[in-house]
Amino acid sequence: MAAPRRSGAPVVLLIALLALAGCSAPPATAGQSPSADSGGSSQAVASASVAVPDGTDAARADLALLLDQLESIHPEPFHGVPRDAFVAELDALGAALPTLSPEAAMVGLMRLVALLSREGRDGHQIAVPLPEAAGTVLPLRIWEFDDGVYVTAARAPYENLVGARLTGIGDHPIGEVLDAVEPLVPRDGPATVRTFRSVFLLRADVLRGLNIIGAGSRVEVEVEVGDGTAQRVDIESIPFADYAAWAGPFGMIRLPARGDVAYLRDTGTFAVDELPDDATLYVRLREVRAPTAAELAGVRQRAGATNIERVVLDLRQNPGGDNHTYRGLLDILLRADVDIPGRVFVLTDRTTFSAANLATEIERTTQATFAGEAMGGGLNFWDDVRFVTLADWPIPMQVGISTRYWQMAQPDDPRLTIEPDLPVASSSAAYFAGRDPVLEQVLARTR
Repeated sequence: MAAPRRSGAPVVLLIALLALAGCSAPPATAGQSPSADSGGSSQAVASASVAVPDGTDAARADLALLLDQLESIHPEPFHGVPRDAFVAELDALGAALPTLSPEAAMVGLMRLVALLSREGRDGHQIAVPLPEAAGTVLPLRIWEFDDGVYVTAARAPYENLVGARLTGIGDHPIGEVLDAVEPLVPRDGPATVRTFRSVFLLRADVLRGLNIIGAGSRVEVEVEVGDGTAQRVDIESIPFADYAAWAGPFGMIRLPARGDVAYLRDTGTFAVDELPDDATLYVRLREVRAPTAAELAGVRQRAGATNIERVVLDLRQNPGGDNHTYRGLLDILLRADVDIPGRVFVLTDRTTFSAANLATEIERTTQATFAGEAMGGGLNFWDDVRFVTLADWPIPMQVGISTRYWQMAQPDDPRLTIEPDLPVASSSAAYFAGRDPVLEQVLARTR
């Protein structure tokens, strides 16, 4: 790997993954050439250029563009897979195009791009349809608990499915569906897969491209309700835009609010919540952004108070933000009267991603105890993606290509995530009961 470096630009939210948002720079398209200083490889273009039947030339030109732009934009594109292996897969996809449905071609491109991060550290690189080609989505929110995949929210008229365990889609058990979707997921590490697998699993076009369902907008699912009874439900998928309007931009990767569970409250990106335990300072950060001066002053004052036994920073359900904005909060945790063994706890889960690697800097510089799940984000990782448009793919696509390497841990740290000191299982029973076992265990500990 090339010498790591600390980026000077913010790590962006992964909103493009969910809302198909815009790019940090104008996207390249099949009708454009890379800029003169892009360093594009003519060998790369030639490797994907072969004689093709009529009707596939433009799509194969998109593959050539992708490879050229990948080598022009990403400082080290093949850190996770040998270039020869990637080009072989790219050429095989191009050769297969005449035999593929549009959905199968889309899935093939998703799998090809995910191959680049198969060894981790590049979970922001993703292939998704352009907004106008986004297709339809199951009107459900789901979560992979340790005891199964459960429906956590459902749009009318399917509200009665909330709390049901999803056991199959089409004629396939849910385990087979999860396995089929897994190779499409870009990743910083293993925990990223559970974070983002639902983004693909809920899409009808992905399910169709994987031959899990047939044609049409209706999807038959199998669920198990509370008494163990199995049911098959025929669900009408909805346009992607309607799903985003209903569930929000992070609806596919966040848990819905449940009861009075503090970390699931959607009441702003930064909050200092009151807990029944008045010996705990509980700070919740659902997006990495700069607290106001007043917010920081309040935390600073309370963090060292004699009645405060523990400081809890909750980074669960935090998909990222701006890495330039958390220094004031970190400085409080570094204070001598705060950074004491057993006093500071950092809570993470699989959605702790991107700029939420604030957790990595806390681990490196403080004596904090980590609790919850391994975070989905990496310690050292690539990001700051630039999108390339493949307008002539059978389903028009955009592909994010990483431009910078963020080094938050030591350069030679082999880990792909932070394994918590206090691991706590993700339990469907606890979630639907409105309980937070992670915070419960932290509050039960004494110094």
